[in-house]
Amino acid sequence: MIEIKDLIYQYEKDSTNYIFNRFSLILKKGSFTTLVGPIGSGKSTLIKILLGLIKVNGYIKIGDFVLCSKNVKQIRTQIGVVFEDPDQVFVAETVMDEIAFALENQNKSKKEIWNKVDDIATCLGIKHLLECDPHTLSEGEKRLVSLASALVIEPQILILDEALSMLDEISKRKIFRILKDCNQKGVTILNATHDLNESLYGNEILLLQNGKIILQGTKEEVLKQESKIKKAGLELPFLADLSIRLMYYGVLDHIILDMNEMVDAIWK
Repeated sequence: MIEIKDLIYQYEKDSTNYIFNRFSLILKKGSFTTLVGPIGSGKSTLIKILLGLIKVNGYIKIGDFVLCSKNVKQIRTQIGVVFEDPDQVFVAETVMDEIAFALENQNKSKKEIWNKVDDIATCLGIKHLLECDPHTLSEGEKRLVSLASALVIEPQILILDEALSMLDEISKRKIFRILKDCNQKGVTILNATHDLNESLYGNEILLLQNGKIILQGTKEEVLKQESKIKKAGLELPFLADLSIRLMYYGVLDHIILDMNEMVDAIWK
């Protein structure tokens, strides 16, 4: 779904300090990848590049289109994005109009817009908020409105840029249940975060540091690499850390990332 070859980008043209230097990456269709890395690793810059907000050298293909000025508008219709601070991207005075905004830009009929807004609001449990000012909502509600705005266009790719960083665990679990359902329906998800705990909700992990891929693979494969993860300044999720310690003492022979499975394994 996303293919990058030999990406080159530097903040200043005359600088020798490259953010990405011959960077390559492939994300398969239907994958749920956690793009993780410390602040300054290049996560947000990479997302801006994928959205065509930053011009770079290199080959980028998203879906069936090569990223270029000619195709960027078409590519953006395939991508839903949820940013870290919803207040900076809200453009409407009501939640209903906020969710409808992207559909209006696609010249949908009023009836189709209302039906789609009603459907997504019902799905996310925010129908009671449709007449509210989005700026007055709680942080969790704002994220749900942002997610609704991204999903209402039925994107092939959903990108989250530190979108869940300010939420409590209960709100995160609610949103990740929704994301998992979307992923099972074929939506490719890329969740950029500095919190490795969020990787437990996805299938694959991509560890980025200083514009380079340090680790990439299934979450079970990557979370075994304790030394590389800690060297990048990240903390292992509790269950991964516990698994590694129990494997050291011979209690487990593999990483377990589900609490119920962990309890069963220990009690055996």
